[in-house]
Amino acid sequence: MSDLTYPMTPLLAAVGGAVCLFCSNAVWGAEHHIACPSTLEPGSVQGKAPAGWRFAMLQAAPLTSAGMLHGPPEESGYLVPEDNKETGRGGRRAQLWRFEQPHWYPTYVYCGYGGGRGLLQLFYPIPKAATECTATTLAKNGVLELATFTCRVSK
Repeated sequence: MSDLTYPMTPLLAAVGGAVCLFCSNAVWGAEHHIACPSTLEPGSVQGKAPAGWRFAMLQAAPLTSAGMLHGPPEESGYLVPEDNKETGRGGRRAQLWRFEQPHWYPTYVYCGYGGGRGLLQLFYPIPKAATECTATTLAKNGVLELATFTCRVSK
């Protein structure tokens, strides 16, 4: 069989694949799941000490906070959740953030470690097309054990 028998087959396959990709992401939307590590272990953080000094993380740092940040981390644009409620017994909470579209600044999930809002923080960027994020946290005896985020992308 010659290549000219079905000359449109590769084109139709490419168009069909693009349509399926468009439908699955743009029309139906997508969810992005992000989980904060429960602890930062020694050696997992590399710091730059001032001249003549040496940086060392001597013990694990537990997860102490989690939330959303709007804009670059160094500008500290912490967002207040639109909704913050207990979702059952045992210290489980749900927080909801909604984002206007388009939003021009990068938005991040942050996970804080080592006390208060977190002396050490990790930042994870969410898609610019995200319309909302929900955080589910679990605290036992006042200690944050779990923080997971589900961010939905616009349809």
